[in-house]
Amino acid sequence: MSRRLKVIQCFGSYLPQSQNWAYHLIANVSGIDNVIFSKRYLKCDVIDARFSYIEYPIKQIQVGSARQSLSVVERFINKIIRRLKKLTFKTYAYCELKSRAADVMHAHFADIGWEFLRMSEKLNVPLVISFYGYDYEYIPFSNPAWLPRYQELFDRAALFLCEGLHGQQILQNMGCSKEKTKVLRLGVDAEAIPFFRRKKSEHELRLLQIATLREKKGHIYTVRSFADALETCPNMSLTIVGSNEHNGVKEEIDRFIDENGISKKVTLMDWIDFSRLHEFMKEYHVFIHPSCYSKERDCEGGAPIVLLDAQATGMPVISTTHCDIPDEVIDCETGLLTPEKDVEALSNSISSFYRMNQLEYGSFAENARSHVLEKYNIRINSAYLRRAYEQVASATQAL
Repeated sequence: MSRRLKVIQCFGSYLPQSQNWAYHLIANVSGIDNVIFSKRYLKCDVIDARFSYIEYPIKQIQVGSARQSLSVVERFINKIIRRLKKLTFKTYAYCELKSRAADVMHAHFADIGWEFLRMSEKLNVPLVISFYGYDYEYIPFSNPAWLPRYQELFDRAALFLCEGLHGQQILQNMGCSKEKTKVLRLGVDAEAIPFFRRKKSEHELRLLQIATLREKKGHIYTVRSFADALETCPNMSLTIVGSNEHNGVKEEIDRFIDENGISKKVTLMDWIDFSRLHEFMKEYHVFIHPSCYSKERDCEGGAPIVLLDAQATGMPVISTTHCDIPDEVIDCETGLLTPEKDVEALSNSISSFYRMNQLEYGSFAENARSHVLEKYNIRINSAYLRRAYEQVASATQAL
């Protein structure tokens, strides 16, 4: 029998909105004592009594001034404060992690991996880093100082986990050795997700998109293709659920809706309770999510987990060939895929589902459910993560 392993799970923010996929993955790994270490927590439904937690107890020190211009003395004081905060946190983290005697450290996102790299080496604990999205290309694109940091990570960390082959290839193209990268699909507990046999008549369609309002989620292409399809497919509705990140995406969507007179066909919602996500989904026929690269090279990296949630309920997906989405959504079997930012192609996909009869639609729905059960079962993928932990822990002990 394999021995139990202690794993420090490192996060910048431990929040259900952004890390529920990681939570579900690590929560299903057997034979692991998980210790969550995050600078920020939101105590909510992902605070699991099976885990232990390291909480950073020191209150945040205010840095900066409300005034736009700071004196030389103020800038110097702020610089010292920032350094003290960093030093205080690192000292606290080192003492806590040393007392835990972990077998593995697992950093979620590359920037968190960089923050814990030297600490893992000082403690002689192997570091595993999972890439998820913005850390693939956006970070080094927006700040070239990260390029040499990534090279250090590739040289010194033990293992890099990617959601699919596309993400794995990105890392290898940046200089990470093939031996240090593994594909670890995320997943959902599909057996626990209800399968809804939706009724869909020809010439009707209720579309749904759930995603934070970010450029890479493709909301503007959703509304543009929907408006285009409405000209020949009038009996349709679109619901978009997503919190506003104040980056101009919502304003662009609102402006397009108003200018094209489709406000009666489109419903915008800020959020829904994640605990009722699947029940909420059952009222819709098709999930639409046209992911794309943003201007700053932000991307999905892998693929949105919500596509798995939707398919597990029996809801086909309209999406794009972006990153690893073609692995999550099988074109012409569990959904329809188009090139990124191609409004005409997206509109044609919407029209195709609009005209589908119950028999054809039901085939897509059954395929979607089966696909998630077979390839994205959270328990199977969590067992793979357990083996990855064992391998890096054993390799370190052998040195």
